[in-house]
Amino acid sequence: MDTPKPSTSSGANTTRRFEMLCIMMLTFGQLCIMTGYDSQSFILESVIHSIHEKEPERISPYAGYYGQAVCYLAYVTACFFSPSFLYATSAKTTLLISSICFTSFPLGFLFTNSYYYYFSSALNGIGFAFYYTGNGGYITSHSTRKTIESNVSLSWSLGCCCMIVGSIIMAIITAVTQAPEILETAANITIGGHGIERRFGGSEIYLLFSVFAAISSLAIFIFMLLPSQDVANCIESRDKQVSFTDGMKLMADTLVSSKMFKLAPTFLLTGIHTSFWLSVFPTTLTFNMHNSKLIYLPAIYGFGIGIGETIMGCIISTLSKRITDFGLKPTMLIGCVLTTVFCTVALLSTPYNATTTPSHEDPLLFQPSRVTVFLVAVIGGMSDCCLCSVRSVICALAMPKRRAQAFSVSKIYQSLGSCVIFFISPFLNLYHYVFGIPVLCFFACIFLFRQAGQTQVMERKLTQELEESEKRRIAKELEAMQQA
Repeated sequence: MDTPKPSTSSGANTTRRFEMLCIMMLTFGQLCIMTGYDSQSFILESVIHSIHEKEPERISPYAGYYGQAVCYLAYVTACFFSPSFLYATSAKTTLLISSICFTSFPLGFLFTNSYYYYFSSALNGIGFAFYYTGNGGYITSHSTRKTIESNVSLSWSLGCCCMIVGSIIMAIITAVTQAPEILETAANITIGGHGIERRFGGSEIYLLFSVFAAISSLAIFIFMLLPSQDVANCIESRDKQVSFTDGMKLMADTLVSSKMFKLAPTFLLTGIHTSFWLSVFPTTLTFNMHNSKLIYLPAIYGFGIGIGETIMGCIISTLSKRITDFGLKPTMLIGCVLTTVFCTVALLSTPYNATTTPSHEDPLLFQPSRVTVFLVAVIGGMSDCCLCSVRSVICALAMPKRRAQAFSVSKIYQSLGSCVIFFISPFLNLYHYVFGIPVLCFFACIFLFRQAGQTQVMERKLTQELEESEKRRIAKELEAMQQA
């Protein structure tokens, strides 16, 4: 009686289930650390402004922007050595350290201090670099060439549900701590016929950042439980050990690579656009005095961003399975169009000077409402998901032998863009953002399309070489069998 052979499809299904388990655990960890970071970024400058109004000597009124600039400066610095640290340790260890760094930031708002604020901002930047390096390393060691695009977009979109969770938390805490006081103040106090800007009370700040710190700490335990074993046929094995010094040399070579120079506009676009939708634009919603009674706008905006990220991530994940290389040129084009639409709506609905100071000015066309803020947030979330998915996919494919370094170089350019924007943001008005970002979209598309085309040609050549090598191997085996 013949012994039944194990089913190949059954083995493939088991591998895919393990792959999905690893990706979902990674995604849930991202959700925990980003729930605090992304949600607090929507309100950070407004919260700092509220603290400064009560105690001017405690912290600068622009510390929200400057703190994020420090964060991204530390991010840039850490990106230079995070790939070497990844190779010297593991993706799991790198992710664990990042979660500890993220948790340190919201704790500072329980006892607001200028020195700790900037120190924890720098730690946050280091956590960013370690997280994204570890994230890229973990995904590539738990994905095959067929599943990388789907896994990247799925992980990113579901991880961005953190904004939905964060918006619900903000809405609940606002309703409990500040709603009655703010509505009464907005109804009774007017300045030139308009309300005052949205202000955050001490109890609201304390509760918000306490919850964000608690949720961030969950990521520490999740990353401790991540499976370490690679999936079969993964595109990047964790067994590939490189010394710290050799890793730094690889990083230097990648940094000056012509491929990275061609992709630099895409990475810069991602960083500058992130600064705009994550911090600058939501700040205008608070500083626009016409919105003084719309106290839930930050929560509505965060909810819309999360919905947009999730929807677009599912779209990219689904279409990547059906359309070859959908995660490259098509996704980039969609992302740039959506980014331009986002900037256009922001231009028409926002006072030009509300990026840095409370403003009584009227927008060009219409005042924002709950519905328009939600819709523009959905567009912003979808555009960000497209740009981030393209960045992750092109880094994984363009430099197959230096993926960790490519991820880090992309983050260096991205964080440089964000860092510069946040440092000069007190001197910029709305027009600088809404006209500059679409122009950068145009150039980023041109260079990304060129590099994506070259990458596809390279992959076809590699596939043909592998097929020919396999044919030669089979022919030799047949010849050996015939001779025997």
